[in-house]
Amino acid sequence: MEKLDLFSVIDNLYDAVWILDTKRRITHWNKGAEKLTGYTAAEMVGTDCKDKAPVHVDEKGVNLCDSICPLLESDDHRDMREVQVYMRHKEGHLVPAHARMVPLRDADGRITGAAEIFSDRSVRNDMEKRLEHLERLARLDVLTRLPNRRYIEEEVTAHRAELERYGRYFGIMMIDLDGFAKLNEKFGAAAGDDVLRMIGRTWFLAARSFDTVARWEDDTFAAIGVNIDREGLRSMGERFLMLLSNLLKPWDRTALGIGASVGATMVRRGDSTDSVIMRAETMLEEAKLSGGGQLVIGE
Repeated sequence: MEKLDLFSVIDNLYDAVWILDTKRRITHWNKGAEKLTGYTAAEMVGTDCKDKAPVHVDEKGVNLCDSICPLLESDDHRDMREVQVYMRHKEGHLVPAHARMVPLRDADGRITGAAEIFSDRSVRNDMEKRLEHLERLARLDVLTRLPNRRYIEEEVTAHRAELERYGRYFGIMMIDLDGFAKLNEKFGAAAGDDVLRMIGRTWFLAARSFDTVARWEDDTFAAIGVNIDREGLRSMGERFLMLLSNLLKPWDRTALGIGASVGATMVRRGDSTDSVIMRAETMLEEAKLSGGGQLVIGE
């Protein structure tokens, strides 16, 4: 296949693909990469990947630019590497993706570069349709375009009925941003709104399709995890905190510098909608009183 034909095929793949040389300069950036990251080929081709490309971290928050790309420096590496990552979009939020790095070699077997392939792990298209439906029902927060408080209350009621009928347990989290008020005061309300949208979008895309992430009020979010146990709820909260710690300010790409307090609880048989929400709010208050940056799960 001619080189031009190969790039034509790459450009029309749904997956994001970019190609690096041995110095980690980006030599090709396909349409899928533009869609996944928000960066155009004109912005990215010719730039240094480790300086310009969207940073990707693994599910523990480890920056993979320091662990995968150095493989380009060794001819001993022959296999494709695969890992679950979160990509930083141009707008600032993180997008879950499945990453593969394939070393490229010349006829003598020497590494000449690498192809990095990223498949979107979020179910954003289905979620966007769901959000459009909620907007028509007045269940959408105008600022963040997340489900609103009223929707969370209705979902808790619906999931309680499923618990009583089918034994499907669920958990709820209340998440309050630590340090948001100071950021809002320093950079202004418009900047604060951008941060709320970025955080909400990141958590929304990182959640499972059947879970719910919503804006509760002001700088407090709520999340429901279904078909989950206590450890699963803890894992969900820790993942959200990890993602928050990897976000940057949308306007200057420096560290965001805010954390979160999380209060969580599992539903109990006999709970009312109000009682399970109040218990999560009580756990949130405990997390905040302990100094912030804590995840507290009630019994």
